Amino acid sequence: MKLRKHVNSEMDKKRVSSEAGGSQKKSRLSAAACVGVSLILWGYLRWFGPGQDMQLAGGLVEREGYGGTQKEQELIVSGLGEEEQTVTVKISPRVYTKEEADDVFYGAMEQLGEQILGENESLDAVTENLVLPSYLRESGVQIRWHSSEPELLSSSGIIEGEVLKRQEVLLQAELRTGDFQADFEIPVTLLPKSRSQEERLLRTFSEELVRLDEQQKNEAYLKLPVEYQGKTLSYRPAEKQNYGVIPFLGILMAALFVLREDSERKEREKKREQLLLLDYAEMVSKLQVLVGAGMTVRNAWGRMVHDYENTDFRKERPVYEEMRQTYYQMENGTSEGAAYREFGRRCRLQPYLKLSSILEQNRKTGTKNLRELLRTEVEDAFEMRKNLARRMGEEAGTKLLLPLFLLLLIVMIFIMVPAMMTMG
Repeated sequence: MKLRKHVNSEMDKKRVSSEAGGSQKKSRLSAAACVGVSLILWGYLRWFGPGQDMQLAGGLVEREGYGGTQKEQELIVSGLGEEEQTVTVKISPRVYTKEEADDVFYGAMEQLGEQILGENESLDAVTENLVLPSYLRESGVQIRWHSSEPELLSSSGIIEGEVLKRQEVLLQAELRTGDFQADFEIPVTLLPKSRSQEERLLRTFSEELVRLDEQQKNEAYLKLPVEYQGKTLSYRPAEKQNYGVIPFLGILMAALFVLREDSERKEREKKREQLLLLDYAEMVSKLQVLVGAGMTVRNAWGRMVHDYENTDFRKERPVYEEMRQTYYQMENGTSEGAAYREFGRRCRLQPYLKLSSILEQNRKTGTKNLRELLRTEVEDAFEMRKNLARRMGEEAGTKLLLPLFLLLLIVMIFIMVPAMMTMG
């Protein structure tokens, strides 16, 4: 017995050492990956980053385009003194000459002639809102709009109220770029919208409601007409809330609860299987020791159950719970063979099915080869436990690597995005 305990102890030490070695190897690989990526990024920015080829470009610094803003650029100057000096250069955006500005303004007006129409076919028949841009990005021209009739057409191109008859409106466009400015006038003709008979009826009915409200201002209630143009009317409050989404939310929540329950069930089953596999080596080892000491399988089984009830009963040990159920089945009259067979089926794992088959076969053929079979099973069980522990360690290491690489990716983005924007 002492020799067996010593062997088991040595196997546990080797397993722990193997797991620790695997974990340290993953940590070293992760650290090496981080250092390698950071060195590659540093080298790229050092030799190909913004500002590295300034001298090769002849000292030319690109301005922002027309309509841009002034920017500041820090430069390292060599040759002013014995050491390099850092200076800050203010770089203004590019501007037009007077002739270029005039050409740009006329080109912008030709472009605006089509752009401001929106859904209208012509400025001579405007029934929908106009699209009045305040800035032309391609040419860097700023535009301010003014309307001669703001109560009909606002300076943003919105038709105010309802157009009942033909109206002439003059739009003024003030174009500016740099120090140059030009004013243009655009005539616009507003026309009433063509309406269907139902739309016209609704409009006149709305006007009638306004008239009735004015007449009945001194009354406690507004009396609505029950007839209008020969039509019988009825009223009800419009729904303020859309309650139709409530059943949909209920169905969605029910589906989420079902999915959550299924996910939790699978997680519980996975955890139970892991605990069963981790405890298998210990359970078979104890059984082998007790049988080797001269106890029958049933007595050894009962001894292990009583030890569990007296020591680890409150811990989550599925294998001992299943052994406990099997023991009390035998106490209540179930045959040993049937109880062991049922034990393997409940555990649903290959090692337990194999063990139940060995114990059931022992009931038929006797204990002649049982000790040797259990010894072989113990060796296989400890090897399986070592492999399982290694796999669980690899899974845990993989889960830890993901946040690490995400953090590294975020750092790279924080460095690369400003660099690329500056290069652009």
